[in-house]
Amino acid sequence: MVRLADPLTQIIVLGLICFCCPGMFNALQGTGTYGLDPKDTDVGNRAGTSLSLVFAASSLFAGALFNILGHRVLLLLGGLTYVLYVGSFLAYSAIKSIVFVVISSCLLGVGAGWLWCAQGAIMMGYPEEGEKGKYFSIFWTIFNLGGVLGNVIPLGIQWNDGKSGASNGSYIGYMVVMTLGSFMTLLLLPISKVHRKDGSPVVKIKYSNPILELKSVFALFKDWRMLALIPMFFTSNWVYTYQFTGFNAPNFTGRTRSMNSMFYWLAQIFASIIYGAFLDRAQWTRQTRARYGLILLAAACAATWVGGIVFQRTFGPQSAIFDDVEAKDWVKNPKDYHNIDLVKNTSEYLGPFFLYFFYGVVDSMYQGYSYWLMGALTNDTNQAARFAGFYKFIQNLGGVLAPVVQTSVIGNAPSQGANIQNASTRGMGEIIICVVLVFIGVIGAIPVAWKAVQNTTIEEDDGEKQETFEEVKA
Repeated sequence: MVRLADPLTQIIVLGLICFCCPGMFNALQGTGTYGLDPKDTDVGNRAGTSLSLVFAASSLFAGALFNILGHRVLLLLGGLTYVLYVGSFLAYSAIKSIVFVVISSCLLGVGAGWLWCAQGAIMMGYPEEGEKGKYFSIFWTIFNLGGVLGNVIPLGIQWNDGKSGASNGSYIGYMVVMTLGSFMTLLLLPISKVHRKDGSPVVKIKYSNPILELKSVFALFKDWRMLALIPMFFTSNWVYTYQFTGFNAPNFTGRTRSMNSMFYWLAQIFASIIYGAFLDRAQWTRQTRARYGLILLAAACAATWVGGIVFQRTFGPQSAIFDDVEAKDWVKNPKDYHNIDLVKNTSEYLGPFFLYFFYGVVDSMYQGYSYWLMGALTNDTNQAARFAGFYKFIQNLGGVLAPVVQTSVIGNAPSQGANIQNASTRGMGEIIICVVLVFIGVIGAIPVAWKAVQNTTIEEDDGEKQETFEEVKA
């Protein structure tokens, strides 16, 4: 019999909420340009930049709101902003109003900060120490099924229409599912009512106030563990800009982009299950798992991104043409981009398909390790909320700056400007920056994995120490 008050059941409900809201968002985002025509890449970049900027600011203080208002309020309001956001792209297809898109992006930035902070606190705070990888993989699997199944909507609708952008029916389908997910938060219980199988509460209930929370949030900027993890947090969203709008959007037909995106999120599911089990391996101590997990992550990133560099050499802008419409601007020549179709160009498609699949694998591992590492540093839901907010704050700063690089002379986006006359780098500068940031993030995590992760988590709480123990394996 399913027990709603069980921590795992609550994680499953949380996964379903994220399946419907950010999962559908990922499906839309993963097609490149948020379902718009590739010529509207700049609209997607402006929306993404606005979203990430506000998302970062919202995340920083979301932990404080979580500890004051609770997770259900943040998840409900946050989920509804996803509906509005998709509606703005539906409106853009009719009225071409970028203002509405940007305003909706800012509102989603606020709501997404709330939603992901609440998600992170629950996912890190509810599991017992030996099950944090398991809980992550269950949540990540359900959540990313949203990205997988969400791409079935445009793939089915657009299979024979030949359009490069999403249809109105696709946008409406996303909005319906997101609305359902938002109100699914009614199935979540207050933290005080969630108990383990032995009847013990998942956390000690603590009441907070705004002043204390603000002090606790800013104290994270003095925590050497969080400072060391900043490069990893920063990079985790940076690479999306290159992968979605620099690789997937300009080089494939509409249905092929949807297929790529579907398997990208499917790869995340497979990786989260395998990597989560690896990080919970009972034969090793938690310290050992932290170290081996980071080594495996570094190896996977190296193999995948080297492959990315090889393929990038055949993709992207090589020249520029004069834009007759504007009569004054040079733009990247669309003929320089591949227009690969999964049916018409099957042999040419296989290599990029598997590369994009493994981009999904390493992204799941990179973010999964970040969550697991933070979860290994605390079992306290209040502190986990602050960690999650800090993580999303730094992560979205990367999301703000990445489109700036992409639309520069070294980037891979079809933007306008005088520099585009010399667009001969084929986006190599952009992918090299991605690779450098990925490995700076891995290096930054080394002292945390080797020094900060212990087999015993000790929490500080109002002058008292609370200890939770994991059996130390020989």
